[in-house]
Amino acid sequence: MATIPTDLLDRIRTIERRIRELMASANSSPPMNQVGSGDIVVGDQGRIRARTSLGDDLLLVGRVEPDRDTDARQYQQGLELRRDDGSMALSLITADPVNSPVQQLRVLDHQGNTLLATDAVHGGLARPYLAFPLPVPVDTARWESTTATDWTTLYAGPGIAQHPRVQCEVAVSGSVGAAVRLLVDGIPVAAEQTVTDASTRYATFTGNTAAAFGDPVTFEIQARVAAAGDTVACVPRALYGIQS
Repeated sequence: MATIPTDLLDRIRTIERRIRELMASANSSPPMNQVGSGDIVVGDQGRIRARTSLGDDLLLVGRVEPDRDTDARQYQQGLELRRDDGSMALSLITADPVNSPVQQLRVLDHQGNTLLATDAVHGGLARPYLAFPLPVPVDTARWESTTATDWTTLYAGPGIAQHPRVQCEVAVSGSVGAAVRLLVDGIPVAAEQTVTDASTRYATFTGNTAAAFGDPVTFEIQARVAAAGDTVACVPRALYGIQS
């Protein structure tokens, strides 16, 4: 058997070691469908798409239609999120880049109705329309009042629960010791508020309701005096559904 030079054996061992290291490195690499760190960058007219098994778009991030100016290669970049039936659920685009260049953020139902949208001209909220508290008489003599020492309903009205909590502002004027309270479906919300001096004051009621989302509810504002011969008058100034 011919003698093999030692340096050649060393080279073979080095090659084998490097092959083992390369195989180990390849086996330890993260899957090609995951990003452990860093960014995924899609620029110019590129986009990221997620599609259904039928090839319809579910999510589109990047270039969206219509373009702002095809001649100047000014592509519109935004966001579209669709339901699996093809209806738009969320979008950040402008449908008219020339006359309305600012993109609107919109949330839509499955029939295409806009439930929530930002205002593309002056900013703020475009949808839904929210009611302002109605102006009421300034003269306290024209407010509903009671001389009863038992709780008496002075105002009542229906509503639909949309939030887990309510906040109500009530202007109160009357004898010291008189009290007012807010009820939702006959259950008091927060503690009653009492009159501490002769000046007109605002009573604020904030609390949870037992109603589920979408349930019809009845609001009541009640008042009572501390002693016979006293009087208390009040008027609601604001009633809001608020977050928890």
